[in-house]
Amino acid sequence: MSPMSPSVAPDAIPVSQLRLRARISWLCQLIRITAVLWVGWILVSIVWGWWNSTDTTAKIADNLGRYLSADLTALSNPQVMATFAGALVLWLFDAAIVYCVWRLFGTYLEGRIFTVDAAVWLRRLGITLLAALLAEVVWRPLSLIILIGHAHVPVAAVLLSGQALIPFDLLRVLFCLFVVMLGQIFKTAAEIADDHARIV
Repeated sequence: MSPMSPSVAPDAIPVSQLRLRARISWLCQLIRITAVLWVGWILVSIVWGWWNSTDTTAKIADNLGRYLSADLTALSNPQVMATFAGALVLWLFDAAIVYCVWRLFGTYLEGRIFTVDAAVWLRRLGITLLAALLAEVVWRPLSLIILIGHAHVPVAAVLLSGQALIPFDLLRVLFCLFVVMLGQIFKTAAEIADDHARIV
C-alpha cells in the first residue's frame, strides 16, 4: 500500500512503528488539543478586543502615545477596527498552522510515522510557520502606521521603534527553516526506503 494512502492496515505497519505509535499516541493527542486551544484563545482575544473597541481605543491611544511620544487622542474607532481586521487576517495563518499540526500528528496516530506523507506535512508546517512569521513582520509596522496616521508621526520613527523586525524573529526564522529541512530530509529518506522495499 502506498505511504500516501489515507489509512494503513495494521498488519502493513512494522511492529517497531506500532510500538512507537503506542508510546507517543497520548503526546500526539495532547499536541493536537493544545494547538486547537491556542488558536481558539487567540480568536477569542481578537473578538473580545473588537467587542470592547471603545474602551480599547482609549487604552491604545494612551499607551501608544506615550510609547511614541505623540498625541494620539484623536485616534478613531475605524482605525482600531482596521487593526483588529488585520489581526483576524493574521489569525488565519495561525489556523493554517494548527491545521498542519493536526494533519501531521494525525498521520502519526494512524501509524504513518516514517512515511512520505508525514514528511510532507512536516515540511508544510515549516513553510506555513515561515509564511505566518513574514506576515506578522509586515503587519507590525503597517498596523502602527494605521494607528498613527492622523498624528503625523514620521514613518522612520515607526520603523525604528523596534516594531518592524526584532532579533527574536531571526531565531523564529531559523526554527521554521529547520522544520522545513527536517521535512525534506524525512521525505527523501522515506522515498529511499520505499524504493528499497520495492526492489526487495
